[in-house]
Amino acid sequence: MEKTWQEVLDRFTYGIYLVTISTAEGPNGMIASWVTQCSHEPPRLALAIRKSRLSHAQISETKAFCLNVLPRELAGTIKSFKIADWKNKFHSAGHTPSKSGLPVLDDCIGYLDCVVDQTVDAGDHTLFIGRIISGGMKNPAKTETLSTFDYDGVYRGSA
Repeated sequence: MEKTWQEVLDRFTYGIYLVTISTAEGPNGMIASWVTQCSHEPPRLALAIRKSRLSHAQISETKAFCLNVLPRELAGTIKSFKIADWKNKFHSAGHTPSKSGLPVLDDCIGYLDCVVDQTVDAGDHTLFIGRIISGGMKNPAKTETLSTFDYDGVYRGSA
């Protein structure tokens, strides 16, 4: 991609979310920004994940994920989910299991449990289409959501 195109894409605004997965080896979580609602009936989300990420393989295997909607005040603490050792990501983050057994951060605004209905090849990413099967508010008084503005207006996931 041309550098000038990337500069335009850097101006897009996205929410910053925590996607959690539960595997036989334990829970995992990754920061995601390419997320959007894509259907009301049935309720569905679209989530784009780079094919080289461990979370991609885990969601492909388990066919389930949980989207944690994050408040702005977690901008600093959410960085603990960028560590390489995925088995230690939840050691400092309070969480409880959702109805589906997926990790939900105690400090999130709300969460949505999803089962993968379909996948779409999207170049170096896969678009996971998840049907929302449950969810709820955890901290409804927190109204300001974490976004790319909290990353100096630019958030690029690394390869």
